[in-house]
Amino acid sequence: MRIEDKLIRIRDLTEADLTIMLKWLTDDRVLEYYEGRDVRFTMDTLAEHFLEEIPDGFRVIIEYEDQPVGYGQAYQLSEEMFEEYDYPDNGKVVYAIDQFIGEPDYWNRGIGSEFLQMMAIYLKNSKGADGILLDPHQNNLRAIRAYEKAGFRILKSLPEHELFEGKKEDCWLMERKL
Repeated sequence: MRIEDKLIRIRDLTEADLTIMLKWLTDDRVLEYYEGRDVRFTMDTLAEHFLEEIPDGFRVIIEYEDQPVGYGQAYQLSEEMFEEYDYPDNGKVVYAIDQFIGEPDYWNRGIGSEFLQMMAIYLKNSKGADGILLDPHQNNLRAIRAYEKAGFRILKSLPEHELFEGKKEDCWLMERKL
């Protein structure tokens, strides 16, 4: 996959990207919002986790001006996920996306919002998606603002939804219809 628009390019994650992923996922500033500061990645654990194929999904690197700055993954919702989110399974094609900007110097530049806009177009046109869901922690205000800027709206609270740094975190279920 390769999607380009202005200064941002989205491309498939490769094994060569594990070095930059290790940099990002050992930075406490990134881990504060993604995976958790209590998680310790090595090249082996990264390869085991991030090179594994996602059923009905894919993993990508986000580039800005030809520099890797972030990671994303998208996957079609399974029956279990519809139940977990208490989201209606009405036969529509719905994807979930997880992402982060791994270079803190690139935070607050609109890259995450633009990435989500590009993914929405790709998922609609190439995968027949009818909607996209996100589930950010309720205290991740910067991410929530970026998601709202990209057309997502909060549907409902997901109390104690994700185990993060040893405790259950409340999340929002956010949706963008396509």
